[in-house]
Amino acid sequence: MESSMKSFTLGFVHHLKAFKVFLECSTEYMCMEKFIDENLPNIIVSIGKKGGSSLNVLGVGSGSGKIDFEILNKIQSKCPGLSIHNEVVEPNPEQISSYKELVKEKGPGLNISFTWNQMRSEEYEKQNKERNENKKFDFIHMIQMLYFVESIHDTIKYFHSLLETNGKFLIITVSDNSGWHPLWKRFGFHFPSNSLFLDVCKTLDEMGMKCQIHELPSDINITECFIEGNEIGELLLDFLTGTVHFRETAPADLKTEVLQYLRQPQCSREENGKIFFNNNLHAIVIDY
Repeated sequence: MESSMKSFTLGFVHHLKAFKVFLECSTEYMCMEKFIDENLPNIIVSIGKKGGSSLNVLGVGSGSGKIDFEILNKIQSKCPGLSIHNEVVEPNPEQISSYKELVKEKGPGLNISFTWNQMRSEEYEKQNKERNENKKFDFIHMIQMLYFVESIHDTIKYFHSLLETNGKFLIITVSDNSGWHPLWKRFGFHFPSNSLFLDVCKTLDEMGMKCQIHELPSDINITECFIEGNEIGELLLDFLTGTVHFRETAPADLKTEVLQYLRQPQCSREENGKIFFNNNLHAIVIDY
């Protein structure tokens, strides 16, 4: 790997720009919304203390809050009359600002209060331990954020310890049968980011945690990745490789191999002249 290749973790700005393009070209939010609408009600039906008047919810890596609000609305509709306190952990200041704007727009009239923590999950854990906080939550969710933590095992263990009795812990991450796994298994050691080749289910099994797994079909239209100089394609390529300006900074042979591999059946399918990357997700639900 050449030193000129830079990881997304070195700066939020480029990552956020590429992430927005990824969302525009993928069905990721659509499949999550379908899961929240069809599956989440049965998952949250048992949360909360019997006779309680409120629920505590924690979002870790909440981004702009779009999916958080879908979750909060579903919880409120299934638990009418209960107030909700929603705590947010998100390191990106731009995303926090977007979330707060969303609250101003959609929050009035809802019985939901918010606490903001602009920090990484590890910093949140450290802060709680230093303050001897004994926080407990009825519902905790981590959506597409475990790629950025120092230890998947330690992160899951800590946040699982924050579950209230009858609480539920939702993790959404790439499925082990998505195109991400073969791509990063083959090329991850060339890319400058921390590996996106996660096996959350294996980690949970090693920890002795039982879970329910829901497969969420999703794809990304990566057709423009193969058009050199196309801005959308370049940003998508950066997102797929976790690299700032991948086409400009990666060695020529690596660029060629990655672009060829992205078209292979283990990563993508071709349909009506377009190339769709397999972005299937796993929604993993862990009990108290």
